[in-house]
Amino acid sequence: MTSIVPLPFWHPAAAKGFVLDWDGVLADTRLDFHKIRNKYFNGRLVPLLESSYLLEEKKREELERELLEVEMEGAKRATPVAGAHELIDWLEENHVPWAVVSRNCSASVQEAALRCGIKLPKHVFTRDEKPIKPDPRVLWAAAERLGVPYKECVVVGDFLYDLQGARRAKMRAILVERKGETWAHWADAEFESVKSLVEALRKPTPLVPWEYRKLVKQKGERWLRRAWQMTLSLPVEAPKVFDVAYEAAKLGVGCLVVKENAQISLEQWAYSRLLTLNWVEKPLLEGLNFFLKEKFPQLNIRHGDDAVTLPSDPEDMEPFLEEKILRC
Repeated sequence: MTSIVPLPFWHPAAAKGFVLDWDGVLADTRLDFHKIRNKYFNGRLVPLLESSYLLEEKKREELERELLEVEMEGAKRATPVAGAHELIDWLEENHVPWAVVSRNCSASVQEAALRCGIKLPKHVFTRDEKPIKPDPRVLWAAAERLGVPYKECVVVGDFLYDLQGARRAKMRAILVERKGETWAHWADAEFESVKSLVEALRKPTPLVPWEYRKLVKQKGERWLRRAWQMTLSLPVEAPKVFDVAYEAAKLGVGCLVVKENAQISLEQWAYSRLLTLNWVEKPLLEGLNFFLKEKFPQLNIRHGDDAVTLPSDPEDMEPFLEEKILRC
């Protein structure tokens, strides 16, 4: 990633593997499930596959047949999404492995691929294989088949389930072909179209990752760049050390240092809103990695005692960092 943009910024062009949604990213099948939702769920916007268990067995089988019919009808009129072939070409030219993960049935994906003139990749996951998106296990399975660590994969989709699945799987998420959705904030980046995504892949420029978007909106990119360069020691004896670490990470600090023999104390458990008792006397570094790295995957937490120590009260964190940043 550093060869393309400097950390903590990122760009999908640096990803080692791509996991693509099918309908809306590669194929346009114009699926419409309104009639099914009206018939079985009084028009409520519920996930049809996951909600079918609420129905009696006969109704559930009927719903599944109607889903299949809608998907196959859509597949027969499928056209490639503008930019789909160019995206595949970019992946192939740059030797980036890719997979398709879809909630559609396998038969409809195969049919649509023929209609669109798209050669499917070796690894295609559909609802015929369980689990399905947004369950993160299917995304982990895709990464494993690609031979790429899941944290180095990016998910490209056009719907909420793609973004939810990516977040749960600890993958970066890109939203395409959508505008103004209330759930778009779950994406690391939004592109108006697949074509504009391809243009960005060809000319990558630094993007702010999801976990720092609010910070940059409030403080600006200069703050994030300066904070990220900082290496600061945690006050390992402080009762609120986990809150201190979280505030530092949220404010963009790039490296947190922990004394090698530091352990989680009973007092720290008592002050924490997250710790369970079984964490007491475990290494502090282990606990910090467990609770922080999922939300701040690029944060470096290491042993050492060679840095300026952070304040022991998390409420003092922002003015402390502000003074340091302004001095730079």
